[in-house]
Amino acid sequence: MKLKSRDHRRGVVSTVLLAIGVLVAGLMANVPAARAAEWIVLCTGYDGCAAAGYPNAGYLAVSSTSYWSQYTGHNCTNYVAYRMVKNGMPTARPASLSGNASNWGPSFPMETTANPAVGSIAWWDTSFSTSGHVAYVERVVSSTEIIISEDNWGGDFRWRRVTLGGGLWPKGFIHLKDQGPTVAAPARTFQLAKPARILDTRTGLAAAKAPVPAGGALTVPVSGRAGLPSTGVGTVLLNINATAPAAAGYLTVHASGTTQPNSRELSYGAGVTVTKLVAARVGADGKVRIYTSARTDLSADVVGWSPVGGYVSGGAAVRVLDTRTGLAAPKARLAAGGTLNLVVTGKAGVPTSGAGSVLLDVSASAPSTGGWLTTWPTGAARPGAPQVRYETARASTGLVQARIGTGGAVSVHSTAQTDVMVDIVGWLPTTGDQVAVTPARILDSETGLAITKGRVAAGAAPLVKVAGRAGVPTSGVKAVVATVTAVAPTAAGYLTAYPSGTTEPAYASVKYAPGQTVVNTVVIPLGADGSIRVRAGSAAYLKVDVLGYVRA
Repeated sequence: MKLKSRDHRRGVVSTVLLAIGVLVAGLMANVPAARAAEWIVLCTGYDGCAAAGYPNAGYLAVSSTSYWSQYTGHNCTNYVAYRMVKNGMPTARPASLSGNASNWGPSFPMETTANPAVGSIAWWDTSFSTSGHVAYVERVVSSTEIIISEDNWGGDFRWRRVTLGGGLWPKGFIHLKDQGPTVAAPARTFQLAKPARILDTRTGLAAAKAPVPAGGALTVPVSGRAGLPSTGVGTVLLNINATAPAAAGYLTVHASGTTQPNSRELSYGAGVTVTKLVAARVGADGKVRIYTSARTDLSADVVGWSPVGGYVSGGAAVRVLDTRTGLAAPKARLAAGGTLNLVVTGKAGVPTSGAGSVLLDVSASAPSTGGWLTTWPTGAARPGAPQVRYETARASTGLVQARIGTGGAVSVHSTAQTDVMVDIVGWLPTTGDQVAVTPARILDSETGLAITKGRVAAGAAPLVKVAGRAGVPTSGVKAVVATVTAVAPTAAGYLTAYPSGTTEPAYASVKYAPGQTVVNTVVIPLGADGSIRVRAGSAAYLKVDVLGYVRA
């Protein structure tokens, strides 16, 4: 079960190695016998399984060989590493992999979901055994029943049938080299996705290779792509890029087959590339529709999703505040330094009780000068962690997860005079897996908070400790909801947020031009050390603010 490092083994006497091997094997052999309802053992032992028609995929002949630097022989991690290599993964150990089997999930946070697939790795943490366990998913009977092969659970090779109701369902499924489609889990929990591009009009991905015309729209398939299940996806989180718009404008994103709402999920200026996180309902056909008011290229990356009937509730985005028309506020621009209190419960499907937080698209329109919008729970002190940046006379929109405060309201503050619009995108129950906190800054290179004071160098990726800070628990957290901000960059570039201990993904969290201040909301899994990293493509001041977290 324990990860073997060849470097650490140099100079260590063989008797110590033998003792460690016996100890690890003993941890597995001494696990209490399972109750019949927890699983069904289909076969035990290489010979017994072969006779029953359950093969070992050739592992018996090569079990003395170490794969991904794991202990050889009867060892769950070596067996699974062998299956991954056999499926086409490199023989070199993944850089993120460390520790016992219990650490495999945290080592691959972007690839670990609640959904099984043939060829995925069934993973258990220390709640299953002292060292955890991994197995290979041979067959997916349904979203609540799988058949696995494994080595060294109980000291021998075996195949088992495992059911969700049995009590020992895997903690998660690691998707490194799946051999079949992913099956949606029935759970209500929010699912993280490894960032994957599903739309790009510059390359012709999922659309014509041409900018979308003004007033045009694209219908983009979501379900069944980028690791998402083919059915059961209720809400999707997309990082959308509007590249080189021909004029100032906005995007509206909604479920395919529904009426386009009077809302905006992303605002852009002429010629300015903008990256924003968008939460959108998925249509019955598994697609979303993206409307653009001005001609622009569009690309979109999936970063997460929530199942139908999941904790993320709500339908189409609904406008609940607009100072331009007098909706829920005086028909007048919000003054510089002004604050509006907006009751959100009882509106747009948000219940009057039981809702812990809301997902809001908060927009500034025609601001008098550059500034910020900050949203927080009414009744609490205004935090020093704004979420939406705007420039003079240029509209701007940001997705905000806001905790609901006194009187079922949230407060919105602007540093400069501007019109303000707020659209409710959805809401989260107090009993759900996503928890909003009062926004709090945890890193600021402009002031020297938790980092050396000064611009972050081009190519640098500072470690940002999240667990145990700003209301985020020290354990039981799988992801953070945060904003990342670049201030005064020296050249065009980007910020990419990702779990510590993993490789940087291919797609940026936010892009910026020289001297520009940009911000975007991100939902990022935490690394095994409870941290994330934020890489700067060019030198810039970096700020990170926590909005909430996702329970494990």
